[in-house]
Amino acid sequence: MSNNRDAEYLGVMADMAGCPNRCRHCWLGSHANGNMTANDLRGIARQFKNRRGENGTVIKEFGFFSWWREPDFRNDYRELWELEKELSSPGRARRFELLSVWRLARDESYAKWAFYAAKESAQLAKASGFDSPEPKACQITFFGMEQSTDWGINRAGAFRDNLTATERLIEAGIAPRWQVFLTKRTLSDLDGLLRLVYKLELHKRCEAIGHKFEIFIGGISPEGNGFQIENERIEEGDIKFIPQSFTDICREGTELLGRPEHELMQSMLQEDAPPMLAANVRSISINANCDVYPNIAEPTEWWQLGNLKTDGADAVLKACLDETSPGMAANRTIPVKELARRYGDAKSKKLYTKDDLLSRFLHQWGIEQARPHK
Repeated sequence: MSNNRDAEYLGVMADMAGCPNRCRHCWLGSHANGNMTANDLRGIARQFKNRRGENGTVIKEFGFFSWWREPDFRNDYRELWELEKELSSPGRARRFELLSVWRLARDESYAKWAFYAAKESAQLAKASGFDSPEPKACQITFFGMEQSTDWGINRAGAFRDNLTATERLIEAGIAPRWQVFLTKRTLSDLDGLLRLVYKLELHKRCEAIGHKFEIFIGGISPEGNGFQIENERIEEGDIKFIPQSFTDICREGTELLGRPEHELMQSMLQEDAPPMLAANVRSISINANCDVYPNIAEPTEWWQLGNLKTDGADAVLKACLDETSPGMAANRTIPVKELARRYGDAKSKKLYTKDDLLSRFLHQWGIEQARPHK
């Protein structure tokens, strides 16, 4: 894909139905579920497609998506995929390695449909000159065994849905990829989760359908809902409680958990550059109230680009491309050393990747900015 075409592209994600979960780790937070119609999505598409470029910036290609938090949550997901293809520029409607686990557990035909939709997505992209590999896996989130996963997903039955989804994916020729979020309260579950992987013979069964079973330990981004469970974050002293036999089967081992905050702080306190997390935004998200956010950070007031109903697509898109929301401006201008000085803890042993720690700093900055000033 050429850089010129990338610069002229924008993905627009509409939260048409919302999400069945209120996951404790979700960086998107907990928004009210809405009920947008197909005509609403058509109206959104018309607003953006009719926009004319300003300051030499022209958006020529769009990808329109009928979901933001949970893909295919609506019962008419097949029709919505057809609508996404109709509204999007050629080759820009896409399927990803994200499916609705909730639907996988309740709709026996969904996994097989998703298998063929993924193939179609890749073929359409290739026909339009894009390098878009066919999605062949589906990510499923665990926090541990049943009680821990139901706690983390914040929904009774989530763990059993995960197991049903795993079975139906394999039957359809899609590899399940297990993502395990570790917290202090769920460390003791890892032996049981390891036994479950072998009991279900996931490595062998994925190999039989031509894929590789992957499991990995993920770090929780400390923004959105994730900031609320910072007291559960793994610390460097907790690593010894992760069984080596579990680490051995995990992609990247424990690397994705990051490093202790006190170690990261040493270099961050010397860094003059701004965070620049996911700069050059190429997608935006629209919630049920038509509030619009750049799809790079938690959807909060300091990142908000405007409201589609009250401000219109022109103003929203200009704010996005010019990066003028307070959060986007901070991301580009405040030196990392200043954020680290204000919000970092040089004695903390909590584990973060650098990007996750920067996300926490920007969240803390945003909370501070949002407080009423006397």
